[in-house]
Amino acid sequence: MRRIFGSILLGLFGLAVACGGSESGTEGEGSAGGEDLSTFEGPITGDPAAGAEVFANFCAGCHPGGSAGVGPDLHGRTDSPAEIRALIRHGEDRMPAFGPDQISDEDLENVLAHLRSYGMFQ
Repeated sequence: MRRIFGSILLGLFGLAVACGGSESGTEGEGSAGGEDLSTFEGPITGDPAAGAEVFANFCAGCHPGGSAGVGPDLHGRTDSPAEIRALIRHGEDRMPAFGPDQISDEDLENVLAHLRSYGMFQ
């Protein structure tokens, strides 16, 4: 019973506390924290429209514009595509990790293409 209750609590409150980091909007916020980003380098190859749907399903619950709004605003951030790929894959602070079993590599690229419309990667 305790395990089920814990799972329910995690599910109910997970979105409210899952995403985050500082909300200051400072440069480098949410970056991969000095890890080797070479495996995450490369051009953004995704489709922005498909990325909007993935973002709505996995990201908008935490980031402003979503129901919780506990994650930082992503408009105009200065992170590189490699930093965002690493952050999505490994998580950081309150931001959960999303492995390829949750967000495929193709959908990850679609999200990055969608984030371009937020003024990222300019």
